[in-house]
Amino acid sequence: MKKMRKNLFSLISQVQSKVMLFGIIICSSFFVFTQLVYGFEDIGAKIEAIAKKAHSAGLKPVSEGAELATLQKGMFDKKSDFSFSEAQLELGKILYFDPRLSNDGMRSCNTCHNIAMQGTSTLDKSQNNPYHLNVPTIYNMLFNDAAYYKGQIKRHDKLDTNTSKFLSKNITARATLHALKADNEMKGDMQKIIQGITNSKEYMRYFIRAYGTKVKVDENLIAQTLAGFIMSLNVVTRFDDFLNGNLKALSISEAEGLDMFIEKGCVTCHNGVNLGGTMQPFEVIGRYKFSDLGKFGTDSNKMLKVPTLRNITATAPYFHNGGFSNLDDAIKEMGRIQIGINLSNKDIAKIIEFLESLSGEIRPITIPTLPRASF
Repeated sequence: MKKMRKNLFSLISQVQSKVMLFGIIICSSFFVFTQLVYGFEDIGAKIEAIAKKAHSAGLKPVSEGAELATLQKGMFDKKSDFSFSEAQLELGKILYFDPRLSNDGMRSCNTCHNIAMQGTSTLDKSQNNPYHLNVPTIYNMLFNDAAYYKGQIKRHDKLDTNTSKFLSKNITARATLHALKADNEMKGDMQKIIQGITNSKEYMRYFIRAYGTKVKVDENLIAQTLAGFIMSLNVVTRFDDFLNGNLKALSISEAEGLDMFIEKGCVTCHNGVNLGGTMQPFEVIGRYKFSDLGKFGTDSNKMLKVPTLRNITATAPYFHNGGFSNLDDAIKEMGRIQIGINLSNKDIAKIIEFLESLSGEIRPITIPTLPRASF
């Protein structure tokens, strides 16, 4: 019996030794493979260097928590009553989904900036839009420095004729009011809308809950309430985690894609928090294949608002007119015209790996029941 037990222990010991040896071989093989692929270097140091390069290039993470709250509230005028309360955000959501704000009662903000489609639309660019312009995403809009392709509304500009002084600091609110009035968007009759809301007991119940019994409904209040809801639609990604110091948030391949994105010059225009959303030179080297489609142009300085790259892999089609449905082709065209280089398929694949890290989880939004009203 003792001999059998001794043999059993010996057998177990041999098996354990072989398992350990096998594990060592596997780990060693993986190490050698990694070194052959990436070179005999400190991978951690390499990724850390890429992170520093990203910061130096002007790439910034999305604000969160208290920092975000301070940023959001600072974008409203001191006279504004908007405080991002639950009741105000709920009212903003109702207004966002209400098609009665449009002249024909058929289009809401969500019709084009569809929450279920990353805040954009896959509708053909000619549908419901005589200007043939591709719909930009509404997510992370508060981090943009300009609104609309021609940058009609800029954060630091003087007031434009379609928005009021009350909303001067907040380009999201100003862009919202512009959209409500613009002929090629909602084309809403603001007086009719205000009258319809104030004559509705159900609608006014939401306004009173959000702003108190002395609330006065006007176009500024409607615009800032809508803007507040839009400014709450923000997506945090692994890339933000990476910029905040978690170097493991990106894979080695994604980090290398980021490095290539910087080295090839993409970051020259696609920088800041949104990797876009700023005014930049248009058609630096040549003309785009589809640049003359639609009523489209630059500002007086030949500058164009650069779209954000956040959630880019999920927001096809691309460019102002939706001229490219494939991200690979869009990147190749962008490299040729804006940077003056021909990107290889390998380069493009690597850059797309990085762009994948710019997508994050979008919190579900429940479509609200609209208050009864006639307008």
